[in-house]
Amino acid sequence: MIFTKSTAYALQALIELSKSKKPIDVATLSNLTNLPKPFLAKLLQNLSKKGIVKSFKGINGGFLLAKDPKEITITEIFKALEDKDSFVFYCSSNKEKCTRDRNDICSLWPFFSKLEGEISKILDKYTLFDVIS
Repeated sequence: MIFTKSTAYALQALIELSKSKKPIDVATLSNLTNLPKPFLAKLLQNLSKKGIVKSFKGINGGFLLAKDPKEITITEIFKALEDKDSFVFYCSSNKEKCTRDRNDICSLWPFFSKLEGEISKILDKYTLFDVIS
């Protein structure tokens, strides 16, 4: 699977944030998206650390997109949330850094690496704006 629940939930939240000029708090965003508030809060913190959203404290605080939706790639969102480099496979982009210590006998790596590269190129082209439209 390319996207986990984290990425799918983040995309839903980012779509709602893209509609607002004012910060939206986690509780409101949770209601708008019907997503669990604690999980959503964690996702937004990670997105904030990576510069995809801005967080604002205080009574009128919440979250806003940090950039125009046309400037936020799907790859950027994925990598802000997922603890891995690959979209689909467990294979590393560098054969010498095989996560399963099987680089000396793996016959699948060339194919998986090529396929992963193609998927990466596609997702680099798509932005949050593409998801919204």
